[in-house]
Amino acid sequence: MSSKSFIPSDPGTRKFKGEPGCRVYLIRHGEVANAHLICMNGHYDVALSEKGEEQMREVAEALSPLPLQAVYSSDLTRTLTGARLIAEKHNLDPIAFPEIRELSFGKWEGLSVKELTEKFPGEMEKRIKHTELFRADGGETFDELAARVVPRYNAIIEQHPNDVIAIMSHGGVNRTILSHLLGIPTAHLFRFAQEYAAINVIQYYTDQVVVELMNGSTREIATCLP
Repeated sequence: MSSKSFIPSDPGTRKFKGEPGCRVYLIRHGEVANAHLICMNGHYDVALSEKGEEQMREVAEALSPLPLQAVYSSDLTRTLTGARLIAEKHNLDPIAFPEIRELSFGKWEGLSVKELTEKFPGEMEKRIKHTELFRADGGETFDELAARVVPRYNAIIEQHPNDVIAIMSHGGVNRTILSHLLGIPTAHLFRFAQEYAAINVIQYYTDQVVVELMNGSTREIATCLP
């Protein structure tokens, strides 16, 4: 979704949306230290790589002009690192919630795709073909992820009816939130991208919500500020 479709800057269409309310910058954490192995990190508390930390510094700088009232994060290191960098620019402390952790992969936690292919042949294919049914051994389904993420997300929004906020989260969590807002079924979660350091912009109005930017970059965000 292009930042050119930014609604609040277009008075001609704003009147059809109602009064703008909460504005959310939903961000995926930067590159992780084991990214080169392609791992199922889930609740595994991996740190960011040097590149990931630089990505988060760039995001923090890009969001520095915003009148942020709050910064939220999951309680894992890879999200808290970026959340702290953003919050520092606004003299805030990030608020962490375990409910917005990534999908739990159970016994798969921290394993690379190569290791999974060797230990659990055929399981990765099942995950791709049957996303809505997928559950790693001892882990969560995506519907169970939504059952803990969406209520916490909604509670955050309710606390900020007219504020600008940032939420530093994970790829699966971001997809879950965006799918919930857009009515995308669980089976289609991976039909849109959430790259490392992706920025999504969500604008609430009196009677509806609009996703103005999806999987955006710091280059695009400059034209998507309130």
